[in-house]
Amino acid sequence: MARKKRRSRAQNDGDGLEEALVSLDRSRGPLFLEKRERPGASENRPPECCQRPMNKMRISELEAIDIARAFHEKPHLNGKTDAVLERLGQAIHFLRDNRRPQAFDCPLLEDGQCMVHKVAKPIECLAYDKTEDRISHEGKRSIERRDQLNESLFGEEWDYRVIPFMLIRYLLDEEGPAIGSCGSTLRKNLQRNDRAASDR
Repeated sequence: MARKKRRSRAQNDGDGLEEALVSLDRSRGPLFLEKRERPGASENRPPECCQRPMNKMRISELEAIDIARAFHEKPHLNGKTDAVLERLGQAIHFLRDNRRPQAFDCPLLEDGQCMVHKVAKPIECLAYDKTEDRISHEGKRSIERRDQLNESLFGEEWDYRVIPFMLIRYLLDEEGPAIGSCGSTLRKNLQRNDRAASDR
């Protein structure tokens, strides 16, 4: 019952949700820069990091909403929701619905690439440094920011789960918070509006 209250709060506070999605997208920026600047580092995680047994990534509710919005909105993801849902269904058979890390093949991996890499990539996926097997310093800051954003929207009991369990809740959402523009689009629109206003 508490989960429904938290969801309806996010759904009813559209401005707060959209501001949080923009902030979440901004939190990714330093992580992309950090990856570019690290010698020999790839901006995108190698496919083996996204598969069992290495992959145990969990996402927050806000990240799941952002990813679901990207699938509803982005042309390169058009028509791919059913395939992702099928992979989600397969992964869930081997997982428990709890907060613990569990190994799974990421349903967002397609042809060795992350489908949402530039538009709605989970913070921890970007923050993980494979060469040192740890979360980077900048990554820790971005994770803290992600957690603050979730708490501001959903209260202290905000939730995170392995990607399949959290994402399936929102990919199937046809009228709630998962409908609308994702954070990267909202952020670009704000920048465009700011430029237009300064040109006047």
